[in-house]
Amino acid sequence: MRFAAARTTGALFLLLCVAVPSRAQESFPTDVACDTAPAVLRNSAFKLVPGAVELREGKGCLKETAASPRCDWTVDMTRAEWWGATPRFLLVVLNSSHESGSGEWDSVFLARCQGSRLVPAFSKRYLYGAKIDVGKSADFRITSHVWRKGDSECCPSTQRVEHYIWDERRRLFVTMRQ
Repeated sequence: MRFAAARTTGALFLLLCVAVPSRAQESFPTDVACDTAPAVLRNSAFKLVPGAVELREGKGCLKETAASPRCDWTVDMTRAEWWGATPRFLLVVLNSSHESGSGEWDSVFLARCQGSRLVPAFSKRYLYGAKIDVGKSADFRITSHVWRKGDSECCPSTQRVEHYIWDERRRLFVTMRQ
């Protein structure tokens, strides 16, 4: 009886591991001084879902293999700016375009200073881009595409607006319920 229960538990665990994929985490370099961050990040390495990319002057290329003559994904830094009152936040947006296939993603990163170094405060990626509107103090809105049943990949039929506010106690951005 114990063996059957252990086998069932093990099978259930394996099924959960296979059936529930882990969320891919994207990240930016954190060993960056706050006072030079926007300029330094234009020439830094980012970990994106398609792979790690090294930016040079805000542009990067991900190849299928090192020997590939062309980029599979081109990456462009489209925004890197400070905003907010106290604390101030750094907004960074990378656009990744799949040159050898379909799809384009905006990776949105927000960081804050802890001491003199950047620390992450938010990251999320959006298919076919996102419009980010920053508030005056510690909030921002992201407008992104939403596909409904029957929409083709090229043409989402609606949009979603997410409003985030800074939670000082938890030191992260949280969704504002409307």
